[in-house]
Amino acid sequence: MADIGGLSGGVVDPGVRGTPGEGTPVSRPGAQAPGRGIADGSLVEGLVTSKDGEMYRVKIGAQTLSARSTVVLFPGQRFRALWDASTSPPTLRLQHSDTAMLARFSGRDQQVASALFSRGMPVDEESVAELRRQWLARGGDPAKLGAMAELWARGAELTEANVALLAWYMALTPEETARIWKKIRDRLRGKKTSSPKGLLSALKDGGDAEVSRFLASHAIAGRKARDGIDPAALLAPAWWPMSQDGEPKRAKVAFSGEHHGERRVWRCAFGFEGDSLGPVNGDVVSNGMSVSINIRLESEKSADRVRAGLDELREELAEIPLNIQYLGASVAWRGEPEADERRGLDMEI
Repeated sequence: MADIGGLSGGVVDPGVRGTPGEGTPVSRPGAQAPGRGIADGSLVEGLVTSKDGEMYRVKIGAQTLSARSTVVLFPGQRFRALWDASTSPPTLRLQHSDTAMLARFSGRDQQVASALFSRGMPVDEESVAELRRQWLARGGDPAKLGAMAELWARGAELTEANVALLAWYMALTPEETARIWKKIRDRLRGKKTSSPKGLLSALKDGGDAEVSRFLASHAIAGRKARDGIDPAALLAPAWWPMSQDGEPKRAKVAFSGEHHGERRVWRCAFGFEGDSLGPVNGDVVSNGMSVSINIRLESEKSADRVRAGLDELREELAEIPLNIQYLGASVAWRGEPEADERRGLDMEI
């Protein structure tokens, strides 16, 4: 599908028409009425909320629908595709230009090109050749290609251990993830440490193999994208806990570290699709003693709702061994260049 990954999503452009019928659907049909108000052949943007076998649940605007797809999708992925309402359920199809682009490749190259394309990664001769070489060198197992594409996009080593780790992580259900996050929260309470890295080390060495495996996978999923790849287009976004008992969501999460003199600063940039708030993005910046948190939303209404809950969030954050220097919510309008709204840390606090 065109421009998969990193889209604002959730809209329909009825002015763009396509030619349904291209490609071969990879999903099984099932009972589902076409989306109300979505004209056959419209270009739609949306979000994949879940996958059941080869059937997808997608959110387009305010509607959540079932659909088939001509390419493999994943939970948490944004997409842009043509809406073919002539099938039941409707089918998300490639645009003609995308079909022509993939048709330039054949055999194993086309498998690799499709794996990159469906993740919003560069589909050029060099990228396809590099990933194909590493994939074939490790046996060419189609079941491993998705995880290998994710590792390649992050510049991580394509070892058997990393492939198995990320494949396991990507296959976790929301229920399994919520249970693991609860164990992590329980272990975090009351722990004192001089740095986020020290805290992670204490968790990984805590004797729980599942927690250690999850955190190791989470670290891979949160790595920065390699040069030339839009970080918003990465597939396996990190699982992000929403609340103590709520279902976790897929979120775009990227961790980075930088030095300021002799001090180390860690930054976590995150983004996810809220059920009622719309797109939510933000930054968490820490020097190991203090933390600054800014949450960005797309409307004043959503920002006001978040601001109303900041006192409660501040109370929950009081459990962590870091001083809260800043906690706030601001508005970042869709389509505008994203300004760096992070509040600076007082390095002595």
